Amino acid sequence: MLGWQDFKVMNFEFGSIKLFKEKIVYEISKNLCSYEQIEDIESLKKQNDVHFFNLIQVEEDDHTLYLYYERLESMKSLNMIKKEEYSVKLSIAQTLLRENILQQTSDFVSIHPATIFYYPMQTVKYTYLATDVLPQEHKYSNLDRYKALVLAILTNFSYETCLGEKEEILKRGNELVKAVVQASTRQEMLLIVEEAYDFVTYDYIQHNSTNKEKLKKRTLYALAASVLFSLTAVGMTKQHANAQQEQIVQAMEQDMEQKNYSLEANQQIVKGDYEKAAIAMEKAGESKENIATMYFENTQFQQAIDTDMSFLDPVIAHYYDNDQSEAVLDLTLTEVAEEHSTKLETEKAIVAYDTAAMSSALPFLEDEETAVRMGLAYLTNEDVTSAQKVLEKFPSASLENKIKLKQAENELAKAEEDLKAIKEDDEKKDEKQQLQKDKIAALTKEIETLQNNE
Repeated sequence: MLGWQDFKVMNFEFGSIKLFKEKIVYEISKNLCSYEQIEDIESLKKQNDVHFFNLIQVEEDDHTLYLYYERLESMKSLNMIKKEEYSVKLSIAQTLLRENILQQTSDFVSIHPATIFYYPMQTVKYTYLATDVLPQEHKYSNLDRYKALVLAILTNFSYETCLGEKEEILKRGNELVKAVVQASTRQEMLLIVEEAYDFVTYDYIQHNSTNKEKLKKRTLYALAASVLFSLTAVGMTKQHANAQQEQIVQAMEQDMEQKNYSLEANQQIVKGDYEKAAIAMEKAGESKENIATMYFENTQFQQAIDTDMSFLDPVIAHYYDNDQSEAVLDLTLTEVAEEHSTKLETEKAIVAYDTAAMSSALPFLEDEETAVRMGLAYLTNEDVTSAQKVLEKFPSASLENKIKLKQAENELAKAEEDLKAIKEDDEKKDEKQQLQKDKIAALTKEIETLQNNE
């Protein structure tokens, strides 16, 4: 069905994964699913969570469901982390335990290594988020699943082995692995990994410092040996060797300095001092996007926006998804482009239900998500006509469905009132009552269908 080449195939709990440069394709047997129509899964495409790659397409054939996720080529499958340095493994394990994605949503999230992607040293993205119509697994506790994930990162054992054969892990693992197996909480496991990361990183820095001294000695020996050839050669060789030595030493010093700042950033995040963490990340050469992501993932939403304006949309979406839309009113912008200022003003008008400002903003809207929020604000306040005007400018299946639902609910309420209003002495009472009952039944069925489409 896919017809693509040059992909890597991996397995996870419920099927297989084909990994391409710009997309990830999940293949799941339809026998494991319980959806009646593929539209039941379309709602997953609307998730706007920085922790996840976006689901961009859903397809099916007679036997298989295909889920297409976007992918950043720079991010690797966690299955590949076995090739990384130990410090990278520990840093990613820290991030996974600290984020605790399993507690951030009521839906099932797979933490099988094949479904997680990473970029050293602290960035991870998840993919498989399952509603009740997609396969889930609830045999193991969250603690057991996190243990298996961390053990799979630190050892050459598979995730499945780490889940079900911990005795074998204990026999063959080092002291760190044994400590992880014996941890009784996620927090305890996080502390173990953090201490190991601090030690390994320090040891790496010390090792590099020793190597730098050895490099200086080797360079001096080479310079001394060159004297045996000629005075002229000495001059030329010394100049070249000194330049090369200085270049290498400077590069190593810079690398160690960056790792020191990365370590400091991790420590400050654990302490909850995100401003100091951001300063350390900047000194370590991290991008504004990564620093803003750190703020966002630690619920420091205003700071995330101040750092990177592109986080305005995810922050607003987060507030709406968590029934905290009122918090949008407290957001501010500093020295930003006019387009962002106008957008935030419009979003605040929607939350405050400032109809004059909303009406003025509609002709200039370019963001569909903002338009949908505006339409829903109108519907919440029983203004179906204004919501339809928004729909005319921004055709949206979800908004159209909600408008139809609101109209049907209004018609149902009127039909029920009309039924109650029929007088007992009305000569056509039975006929009128039946007419309203039929109407009520039809509207009730229509409402149920529209609710299932949401």
